[in-house]
Amino acid sequence: MNRRRTAAAVLALCAAGALTACSSGPAHPGAAAVIGNDRITVATLQSHVSAFRAAAAGDTAAQQQAGVSQKTLGLLVADQLVDQTLAKDGKSVTEGQVQQVEAAYLQQAGSAQALRQAVVDNLLLAPSDLELYAHLQAGQVLLLQQAGVDPSSSSADAALKQIISKASSEIGVTVNPRYGSWDARTLTLAAANQPWLRTASSATA
Repeated sequence: MNRRRTAAAVLALCAAGALTACSSGPAHPGAAAVIGNDRITVATLQSHVSAFRAAAAGDTAAQQQAGVSQKTLGLLVADQLVDQTLAKDGKSVTEGQVQQVEAAYLQQAGSAQALRQAVVDNLLLAPSDLELYAHLQAGQVLLLQQAGVDPSSSSADAALKQIISKASSEIGVTVNPRYGSWDARTLTLAAANQPWLRTASSATA
């Protein structure tokens, strides 16, 4: 993964996810997803989506995009999953690293206005969520470096998928079926009509 990719070019990585198991888990009222012991509430997800809707007001193409809640939840889940994986080894993303990623995006976009528009149109996020997105990207870079993989190499995406899939199995990811389920083939949220789907080693017990 090259840090200098534009926001549009790195869209495919924003929902890095987990292996899917078909065992049902316990209900989690008010939660959009649960990652380990951490919850992402429905209210939190809705606040991010509402911010996007407000930023996209008047932008018909952006407003008509489907799956905004799924994409946003995928980002939030992935960010927590990466953070928890790094924390296991006593590491964390620094503010300076986030700013580096944001600066690279700004340079490629050419202006702050162009970058804000790219975030809305291509990432389906509110401009205020660029920091969150950059935080995830910086975290993924750290995971790759920790594994001895060059983030700019052709093998980086496959390596990242393996790292996050393994972490998801160890930490456990549960997604409210209202927003979908983790798809092991694409590492994104896919539509689901089953009860709570859980991705954890304990789910097979």
